[in-house]
Amino acid sequence: MNIFLFLNNIAVLTTATAAKAGPDWLRMVIIAVSIGLVVGLIYALSLKGSLKSVHQNNAAADYVRPGSFKLEREQDLFMYSKTEKKEKPKDHN
Repeated sequence: MNIFLFLNNIAVLTTATAAKAGPDWLRMVIIAVSIGLVVGLIYALSLKGSLKSVHQNNAAADYVRPGSFKLEREQDLFMYSKTEKKEKPKDHN
């Protein structure tokens, strides 16, 4: 009879612990994911910050040597300008 009471108490304690642990494990997962996101964001921003070795310039004038570009004609030349239209075959099922 003592063994039965012991096993019954273990079952009650296990059930109470499992019911109590429900929100606990969920909260721990949410905390772990949040910490992971924050650490990942800090790491990604530090990598992004190390990529700024050159300042951005919106004008291309600094990249062209003076007098190196001479436009002789204002004309567009297309190498492959032939277009053909073909009707798609229709399925007659």
